[in-house]
Amino acid sequence: MQTKRDHFTDPPPRRLGALGIIRNPAGAVLMTEKAQDALRDEERKPWFHPGGCVEENEPLLDGLVRNVSAKLGITPKPGRLLAVHHMYDQQHKTHLSKEGINFLFDCGVIDEDTPFVFDGSIQGARWMLPDELDEHLTPFTAARTHAALRALSGGDVEVLAGHPL
Repeated sequence: MQTKRDHFTDPPPRRLGALGIIRNPAGAVLMTEKAQDALRDEERKPWFHPGGCVEENEPLLDGLVRNVSAKLGITPKPGRLLAVHHMYDQQHKTHLSKEGINFLFDCGVIDEDTPFVFDGSIQGARWMLPDELDEHLTPFTAARTHAALRALSGGDVEVLAGHPL
């Protein structure tokens, strides 16, 4: 039985993530590679979207720009919302990943030769064509990327839920 809770004065804790879909002129998507010491046990494939968690009371787009600028050394120009992914609590071998909601935004097209300056949490970046995503990304990252690409092709903004396996 759930206890009565005032969700305005005592909200449940949730992470908010602001992630960017950055493409090159050929339609490949930019993915960042987490540094090995930053990987958690469930991250068998280290490729993720540029962006990260938003701080308390920080607007989503400000958090996206802050994270991408810090991690890649470029300043994205976020546009429209492409997808939303609600990730539930999930227990792993070494820790519990808390519930979070990720918002994926169109950050436009940049030249594939754009130089990046990585911070300590990122060790590389790679352009991936849509048909390469399932091979190189975790299932949940691939699912949200495909949803964002469908929105870019004229589809609706999709709201995904859970951890696809």
